[in-house]
Amino acid sequence: MGAAVTTSNPADFVNRTQTYFNPKLLKELDFNLVLASYGTKGAFPAIGTSIRFFRPRAAKTAYVAAIAEGVTPTNLSEVAVGYVDVPLSQRGALATVTDLTQAIDLINTVQQYVKTMSKDAALDLDTIVRNALVAGVLNSDATYKSGPTATKQAYFERFASVVPTGVSATDFASLSAAALANAKMTRARHLTCVTQLKAARVPTIGGKYVAAVAPEVMQDVRQDTDWLTSAQRVNNGQGLYKNAEIELDGCVFVPNDNTFIEDETYGTYDDVDNDGDGLIYNNLYLGADAFGIPQLTNNKAGGSPMGPKLIVLAQPDKADPLNLITSIGWKTYYGCKPFITNVAGDVPHYLNFRCKASFV
Repeated sequence: MGAAVTTSNPADFVNRTQTYFNPKLLKELDFNLVLASYGTKGAFPAIGTSIRFFRPRAAKTAYVAAIAEGVTPTNLSEVAVGYVDVPLSQRGALATVTDLTQAIDLINTVQQYVKTMSKDAALDLDTIVRNALVAGVLNSDATYKSGPTATKQAYFERFASVVPTGVSATDFASLSAAALANAKMTRARHLTCVTQLKAARVPTIGGKYVAAVAPEVMQDVRQDTDWLTSAQRVNNGQGLYKNAEIELDGCVFVPNDNTFIEDETYGTYDDVDNDGDGLIYNNLYLGADAFGIPQLTNNKAGGSPMGPKLIVLAQPDKADPLNLITSIGWKTYYGCKPFITNVAGDVPHYLNFRCKASFV
């Protein structure tokens, strides 16, 4: 009786076996991107490298006085209008696929490139928005005042388990050193963020604020005992708030898995926990007109970042007479910046709350 046939006997048996390929692609990793949907979109036909947005001052009683009969008031009202310039830049990507690849590849290569590059564009937009919001209030603790007196401080950067000192870097270091159990999201800390926005008179989005939080943080929210007794699912108006999960205290929670993450360095993205004490998640509490995403409408430099148009070149020309290469690309021309104008008393219309998570 002959010896059993194995991959080593005969030695070349492995070269004569065939792998069966399933032509159906498995579901790829998919980001849950929500930030851009809560910004102010603006389309502008003008050509330029920046777009200027304007915001009038908040209401004040300083310009109101009693009027004596027959006496013209001398205390004239002044409506200061502040502005913020949002710089624009061009972004895009390019790929090429040969005709031979398209001819012999089991999978429709061009179709997959188009689909995946579209998701690249969406992720890039969300990341640009995320980074702009984090940078917009970085080290801002000594900048803004609110409340009945000029000495009252408004903190638009807050850190779980840390009483604000007025120096964000110091508070970040305290949060970084805190134990996970003491540095996670709680309803009490959530209420502090909502109260800060209300105290600063930040307008809501459709009657509510929106908290874009990491999925890891959402786990702690759903296990908090205060939440369990009072949280409820959003049923009405769900279409207004993309991916809304729960609503409480005038704020809708939406998970965002493209969260800005830090480890030991304040203001630097780092999603690797090098010392085992937990990562720090930046959770953004948004009000109306918190940031803007302008883009030009003439399409010369690129289309809208909310729906970039892919350009597929698949015809022969003088540079490629045999049509050996198919080019796939997209481009946009836009920018993003928080709406914090230069008018006296203007404050951010959003807040960044940093915390750790018990998820392991």
